[in-house]
Amino acid sequence: MSQVDMDMEQSKPLAPMDPMLIGLVLTLLTFSTIMIASASMAVANDRFGNPLRITGHWLVYVPMGLTIIWGVSRIELSWLKAATLNWLLPLALLLMVLVLIPGLGLRLNGAQRWFSFLGFTLQPVELVKPVVILYMAYYLSSFPERLGRFRQGVMPMLLVLGVFSCLLLLQPDFGSTMLIIAVTVAMWFLGGVPLRHMSVMVVLVVAFAAIAIAVEPYRVTRFLSFTHPWDDKLNSGYQLVQSMIAYGSGGLTGVGLGQGVQKLFYLPEAFTDFIVAVIGEELGLVGTLSLVLLFALLIGRCFHLATKTDVLYERLVVLGCTMMIAVTFIINLGASSGLLPTKGMPMPFISYGGSALFGNCLLVGLILSVQRHLPVAHSKTKSAEYSPRMKATP
Repeated sequence: MSQVDMDMEQSKPLAPMDPMLIGLVLTLLTFSTIMIASASMAVANDRFGNPLRITGHWLVYVPMGLTIIWGVSRIELSWLKAATLNWLLPLALLLMVLVLIPGLGLRLNGAQRWFSFLGFTLQPVELVKPVVILYMAYYLSSFPERLGRFRQGVMPMLLVLGVFSCLLLLQPDFGSTMLIIAVTVAMWFLGGVPLRHMSVMVVLVVAFAAIAIAVEPYRVTRFLSFTHPWDDKLNSGYQLVQSMIAYGSGGLTGVGLGQGVQKLFYLPEAFTDFIVAVIGEELGLVGTLSLVLLFALLIGRCFHLATKTDVLYERLVVLGCTMMIAVTFIINLGASSGLLPTKGMPMPFISYGGSALFGNCLLVGLILSVQRHLPVAHSKTKSAEYSPRMKATP
């Protein structure tokens, strides 16, 4: 293609953001604002003397998150592909090291995971998640001929994953570690890594998780307590018991918006990690299932957008970002309902927290970047090849 043709391609206007996807994100953020206001008023009044303090912060975070979506969606993924090794991966690694240094990283509740900046607390792991996805998609799409050889093909990806996993465990952040590992392994499968290598990596992951749980007694307690939370309802099972009480109190239609009791200093993290329990109490099973439906539509739409591109790298990025949001949603819902071990992982777009919101907005922005640049992608790569496991045409 000549330079003139390339310039003409680059000058084409971007497609508008997918209305269904952005509409679902806006619906979730509107719903979250209402529920955060309901769940946080008592805590905000007790801590700050202002019942709307936490809600006010959320109303600042939301437009910032939407700006991130808009800005990232304008960046063509080919640029990010080139930037991944040059500076995105080193930057993410540097931040993960710096946050562990006393005086630079902020330590809260026994964990050193945050930077404090201009009144905001930011978690570098929220940058690590999309960067790992971009790197894995770059490697899987650029070196398919290497994947059959474990040492030359799979080991570089395993090394990157191992380094970030170790740094996360030093914070410690076991939940984010397992989340990134799970999404990465799924991307390896979709990207064409042979099953004989996948079986080895699954064994390594299971062994790694078992060791990480066993070396910390609190992880063992947390992992086992979710099966019988009532046996220690005032200690290890307290949070889950209070969450189950909230669900039980809500019944089918709930006690009414703003009328919940568990958020009044009974249920810890009522407006963050366990906000779904507040939804279950105040809006009942109907409200909880409505939330599940919204996420099902969101995730389904993202998977549908993945089928629209013929470029393996772009498809893997969309699938990786979608799975990151989907698995986080499943873990949060499972933990609050007692189906999974309790883990401090916020509900995407619903739980209060600026870092988590910005991280999820980065993921949605990457998905929309692929969607908005589809005309360019198709004109450049009409004969692009799929991974062996993704050959079905859209």
